[in-house]
Amino acid sequence: MSSATSTCGLEAVPLHAPLSAKYKTTFAYPTIKDRCPTILCRVIDHLYRERQHIGRDLGEEAQEGLKKVVEKLSQLRYEMQTDKPISSLEDDIGNKHVWNEYLDMRKIEEGGVCSWYKSAWMWVECYMYRRVFSALHQVPQLRGFDYFQSQKQEGFMGSLAPMQLLADWLLVNCSFNDNQESNLEKIFRQLLQVSLWGNKCDLSISAGVTQKAVNGNPVDGVERLKENLLVDQGGDIWNRLTGGGGGGALVDIVMDNAGFELFTDLCLADFLVTSKLATKVRMRIKDQPWFVSDTTRQDFSWTLNKLTSLSDSPSLVTVGNRWKGFVDSGTWEIFDDAFWTYPHVFSEMATADPELYSELSQADLVIFKGDLNYRKLVGDVNWETTVPFSTALQGFLPSNIASLRTLKADVVTGLEPGKAEETFKKDPDWMTGGNWGVIQFATKN
Repeated sequence: MSSATSTCGLEAVPLHAPLSAKYKTTFAYPTIKDRCPTILCRVIDHLYRERQHIGRDLGEEAQEGLKKVVEKLSQLRYEMQTDKPISSLEDDIGNKHVWNEYLDMRKIEEGGVCSWYKSAWMWVECYMYRRVFSALHQVPQLRGFDYFQSQKQEGFMGSLAPMQLLADWLLVNCSFNDNQESNLEKIFRQLLQVSLWGNKCDLSISAGVTQKAVNGNPVDGVERLKENLLVDQGGDIWNRLTGGGGGGALVDIVMDNAGFELFTDLCLADFLVTSKLATKVRMRIKDQPWFVSDTTRQDFSWTLNKLTSLSDSPSLVTVGNRWKGFVDSGTWEIFDDAFWTYPHVFSEMATADPELYSELSQADLVIFKGDLNYRKLVGDVNWETTVPFSTALQGFLPSNIASLRTLKADVVTGLEPGKAEETFKKDPDWMTGGNWGVIQFATKN
C-alpha cells in the first residue's frame, strides 16, 4: 500500500484523522473485513471442538450454554460483515456503563450512527473483543473461561528452546559481579531490545493462527535486527533511570502478549530489580481475554507455575522460582486494571480513569509494550511520521514514558525525515508486518 509510506502520513486519510476501515488502502480495512471475522470463526470452532471437554470440566449446563454463545458470536460476525450499527452492551459486566457512555458520545460525534466500517478502527476492534467476552458471560458456568488460552499456551510451549537460551544468558549476566557492573547499560539495552522483538509474537495479527515458534538465541537476534530498529532511545531511558543517583526507581510495565513476549518482559523486570535500578516493578495486564494473545492474570500465574515444573530445563526452573519469589515478596506486583480494556485512547485516561492515571504518576518510568498500546498512546490517528513521539501523546504524560513496539498498524511517529520512504523501498509492508520496531521515550520534565 503506497499510501502507507509517506513522511506526510497516509495519503488516503485526512491528516490527524482517526484510522478507519472506510479507508480501504489502510490496514484497518482488511482487519475489519477479514482478520476480525476470521478470529470470531476460530473462537466459534474452538468452542465447538472443545464442547465435550468443557462439559466434562465445567458441567452439562456449560456445554449446553455454548449453543447460546455460538449464536451470539455468529450474530456478531454477521453484524460486522454487513456493517451494521454498533449496538449498546446489554450485559451486567462491570464496565458496561463505561462502554455505553463512550458509544453514546461517539454516536453524537458521528451523526447518530456508529458502524464497523465507518467508525474509528481503534475502538471498533476493541468492541469486538468486548462483545466476545459478553457472549461467554451470559452463561454463568463459562464466566472466567479463556477462549484463547490453548493458543497462548501452545505458543509458550513452542518457544521453550529460545526461552532456555535467554534464561541461561540472564542468569550469567544478572549475577552482577565486579566485571559486570560496568556493563549494566549494555545489558539493559540488550534486554530492552529482546523485549521489543518479543512483541513480534502476536496471535491477533495472524487472526489467531499459531505462528512458527521463535528460533535461536534472542540476544543474538538483537544484533541481527538492529537495522530494523527505526528509533532507539534506549540510551535516554537508561539516563533517566540512573539520573537520580543510586537507583531505587518504581517502574510500571504495561504488558502485551503472553507466551514468549511475556517471558522477555519478565527478564527485563528481573534485571531492573536485581540490578537495583528499581526497587519495585508493577506489571499491568488485561482483566479479560483480549486481542487473542494478551496477558491476563491467569496467563501470568500459569507461566510461572509452568516454568517451575520444567525439570528438564534447570535454568527455566531457576528463573521461575526467582520470579515467584519476587511476586511473593511484593518486589513485583500484578495489576489487571480495567482501563486497558476500555475503548479510550490514553490521552483520555485522566478523565476516564483518574485513579489509574494517578497511580502511573507515582512511577519513575512507565514502559508500554506492543502495537495496541502504541496506537492508544498516539491516538491511532494519521500522524506525519516525523511528528515527535511526545507531541503525538497529546498530553498523556503521567510519568516518563517508554514504548517498545514492533509495527503492526499503519501509524508511527518520531521518525527522521525521509525514513518512512527509505524503509518502504526495503519493505513495502514495513508498517504492518511486525518486522520493524521502535524504542521511543518521552520525558515528564
